[in-house]
Amino acid sequence: MNYKPIYEFLVWDNCSNNCKFCFQRKNPRLFNHDERKIILNEVINFINSDKFIKNSHILICGGEIFDKPNDYDILMPFFKKICDLMTNNIIDLLYINTNLIYKDLKPLTDFLNLIKEYKLFNRLKFTSSYDLEGRFRNKDDENIMLNNLLFVKKTFTDCNIVVNTILTKKVCNDILNDSYNIQNFMNTYQCWVNLIPYIIYDENLSASRNDIFKALKTINNQSPGYLQKYIPNMSIEQEKWLYLYKDNKFQFCSCKISDCGHAINFKRYSDKGTCFCCDLKEIFENYEE
Repeated sequence: MNYKPIYEFLVWDNCSNNCKFCFQRKNPRLFNHDERKIILNEVINFINSDKFIKNSHILICGGEIFDKPNDYDILMPFFKKICDLMTNNIIDLLYINTNLIYKDLKPLTDFLNLIKEYKLFNRLKFTSSYDLEGRFRNKDDENIMLNNLLFVKKTFTDCNIVVNTILTKKVCNDILNDSYNIQNFMNTYQCWVNLIPYIIYDENLSASRNDIFKALKTINNQSPGYLQKYIPNMSIEQEKWLYLYKDNKFQFCSCKISDCGHAINFKRYSDKGTCFCCDLKEIFENYEE
């Protein structure tokens, strides 16, 4: 099957959080309010240019998009233009990533109300993240994120939510000892939990290859059919073109693609040097309960 490409716009690194596994925090691109306005305008200019294949997908991410209330005046006009482009079939699907670790929800709720007004929830891919180690500075931050997650689903029932969880050592251990039950989490927060491999940045956070696949098997026992959906989603051979705003323009910075068709970074999840997506298909080939 041929999938439409995703243009990923990494607009800025500004973020009030400080995840341990965040590669952006080493040399962050920090922009002020006026600069962020220019960057959002440049996203629109890019989409309207001959660089963009019409009716493709786009992903908007930071840093964090929604944790600065003073950005309200630049975010709403920007997202209205995005919605207009979707209505006119210039953009097919819109992916939004947000950490939900903020108390002022007005920018986020006004964005979601805009999606509701345009009747575009079936074309919105809304993603957040929940990690047991490295993401939350304290329990209060974790509770803020989880309460916001509940709020979004309760207030915008048509919003389909995906929550990414990185397969760190702690996550794998907690899955194996059943202190983190994925099915219970999905039931409670009415979302899909997408487990992504940890591209090793800090050895202290990395799980062994063996524990990663034991954890995935455990999840499928808790939630029958999980792997049947998970493996095809992870293994999609879809063009993802990452553009990072730097030196007053968007620069192409996608990682290379391996011969197998998956991003080369998937070979960095273990010291074996094999592709995570290919390993998934091989290890769980014809997998049955």
